[in-house]
Amino acid sequence: MAILISLWGISICCFGVFMLLKPAVFSHAIIQFSRKRYFHYVEIISRLAIGAALLLDAHNTAYPLVFEFIGNLLFIVAIFLVFITEKYHKKFAISAAKHGVNWFKPAGAIAIVFGLWTVYVSVV
Repeated sequence: MAILISLWGISICCFGVFMLLKPAVFSHAIIQFSRKRYFHYVEIISRLAIGAALLLDAHNTAYPLVFEFIGNLLFIVAIFLVFITEKYHKKFAISAAKHGVNWFKPAGAIAIVFGLWTVYVSVV
């Protein structure tokens, strides 16, 4: 059983439910979080930590290549965030939250399905 990947899948489901049911509140939460001093660093560190967890636990799933790909992608995004600096990252997050609110409901539905699939393939 890939416990780290299961936990990640559960968190994806939770975010998906939040996005699906309260897209405007989700958007506001992103904007509020992006204004915190530690926002940029938490985003980088969380991507590195989740990427590492996915890479370390991928072999315990039914589809290890999928989780290796996502883990490596998270590492690449974290490195990219280091180079774009905090100013541009914050600007992007606020813009995406304001203009993407109409996409949060379908994205939430997709996140729920993907999160459930993630839990399933990490337990099987």
